[in-house]
Amino acid sequence: MEGKFKNRESKISPELLLKRYWPYLSVAVIIIVAISYGLFHYAITRGDDPEPDQNATTTTQIQEHEWDGLYDRQLDGFRVSEEEASLIPRAVMIENHVDARPLSGVSKASVVFEAPVEGGITRMLVVFDATTTVEKIGPVRSARPYFVEIAQALNAMYVHVGGSPEALNRIGGLSNFYNLDEMAGESYFWRASNRYAPHNAYTNSDNLNEAEQDKKWMARKFTAWSFDDPESNEFGDVREVQIPYDGSYKVKWVFDERTGLYQRYLGGTIQKDLDGSFVTSKNIVVLESEQRVLDDYGRLFVRTTGEGKAWVYQNGYAQEGKWKRQSSNFFEILTPDDNDISLSRGNTWVEFATLEKYQPIEKVSSLDE
Repeated sequence: MEGKFKNRESKISPELLLKRYWPYLSVAVIIIVAISYGLFHYAITRGDDPEPDQNATTTTQIQEHEWDGLYDRQLDGFRVSEEEASLIPRAVMIENHVDARPLSGVSKASVVFEAPVEGGITRMLVVFDATTTVEKIGPVRSARPYFVEIAQALNAMYVHVGGSPEALNRIGGLSNFYNLDEMAGESYFWRASNRYAPHNAYTNSDNLNEAEQDKKWMARKFTAWSFDDPESNEFGDVREVQIPYDGSYKVKWVFDERTGLYQRYLGGTIQKDLDGSFVTSKNIVVLESEQRVLDDYGRLFVRTTGEGKAWVYQNGYAQEGKWKRQSSNFFEILTPDDNDISLSRGNTWVEFATLEKYQPIEKVSSLDE
């Protein structure tokens, strides 16, 4: 019997054992490898730090909560990607003559600067963000030196049709100024057949984008205004803002609490673009500035440097402050004690007015109150 059992054991070879038990051996190998990898990974990531830094974890969580990956767009404070925050503004000279109305594209602007020119007529520097699509902008008219100064401060593409002698001389003396003048033979404009000159020059956002690409202009930042969200949903009781331009150029802004916007009235009539879009604004900024006649043609000097009084209207509230601007810099809008006044996110109309004509609303609030 003993010999018989010895004979059976001698017949069980390693090859036979491997064939019989290989499924179990495979599972065991997989388990061992998985456990080994887990121990190795733990040793690298946590083994040397059994008690992680709770402060570091908290900081990361706070940053993720506060930072949404977006930036304030320079012109209007809207939250956008970093690439879209500081593109080249398109600053277009648009006339406001009664024969040019209704205008085109004004309702889609991020910022508009309005000031008198000769004869009591007002003109506008209408500034568009590069991502805004506008099918028709105009009528485009001639440059004036104070608008040139604003376009320079914005590092903008300045779009116009000719200009006063002083304005053209000013442009000619500027280096690295993005100038686009139809009278200089630029092809990024067209003349409308249903209007008579000089009220028939137009452009659009596609043409201006093409001009930027053709000329290889690069974006340059400027010192933008401060923007913020309102602290509450309540509105103030200052519902009208009167801008004392003359006759059919007189402007009134009326606050609409349903939209939180100011509706523009021009010459006593609600203003609309040619396509029927209402002209509205989130912020109204009135800048007090000296103006004087320069020549027999009636061209004006409008001061855009130094400082002066300012009134800011937003969300039905009025606030008195001041403006400052040094040469080549953009306007600062400040409280009396030199703190930035934050505007509401959205578009802004800047109205230049003389102090002797402008009568601000009596109910004016201050940030210090």
